[in-house]
Amino acid sequence: MSAGFMGDLGIGSLLMEKRDVIVTLGALVGSTTVVKTFDTLAERGYMEQNLSRKLIHTTCGPLFILSWLFFTQSDSARLLSAVIPFVNGLRLFLIGSGMVEDKAAVKAVSRKGDRTELLKGPFYYTIVLTIATVSFWRNPAGIIALSIMCGGDGLADIVGRKLGKTNKLFYNRSKSWAGSAAMLLGSFLLSEFLLTTFAQFGFLEGQTTEDALKVFLICAVTTVVESLPINKYIDDNITVPVTALVLGSRIL
Repeated sequence: MSAGFMGDLGIGSLLMEKRDVIVTLGALVGSTTVVKTFDTLAERGYMEQNLSRKLIHTTCGPLFILSWLFFTQSDSARLLSAVIPFVNGLRLFLIGSGMVEDKAAVKAVSRKGDRTELLKGPFYYTIVLTIATVSFWRNPAGIIALSIMCGGDGLADIVGRKLGKTNKLFYNRSKSWAGSAAMLLGSFLLSEFLLTTFAQFGFLEGQTTEDALKVFLICAVTTVVESLPINKYIDDNITVPVTALVLGSRIL
């Protein structure tokens, strides 16, 4: 009986790991396809460079978080999942350092067409995704932090450029009330959507009104942090998620 039971455990573990590998490969293909699509659109002039950069920022993160739902409860699941942003980060590093040439990627992801820009915000973005995946796997604080970094911060730039020209913040003229409002609302709605989805799949407990208020508080604080004139010294892709992770770990 014992040998049979151990054998069943071994087969079960092997099947779980096989499924996780398949999900990892599928997510890698999916993320690469999304990025390459925006790269191509930007390179051919069908999409503004800044818009392409922020759409990659805004879409890839949430889609990556949703991929967590398809992994098993295996101990190795989080590590396999972390391979996805790690590989994308490695790609950015190779292109940004000049080891690999990819003009489409440079045009789509950089602000001014300088490949070294890929070693800053975009690279930090993948590092945060990788670390958060390993350290805050299916954890509310991690889900909220990544939602804010990916959805909220991305929307702040997109909306700010379109609607923020006449309502600049008095303490930071490079930011606007429209952009900050978009970040707050986008962060909160995406966080609530993902938390509710994970709860429906049984990975988290259901959201209460008190929980939602805590999420809103985290989103509000990180919105203020994002609006401060400190991004010349510390990238938003670092300050925003770190603030959310610290605050989320304390109050959730």
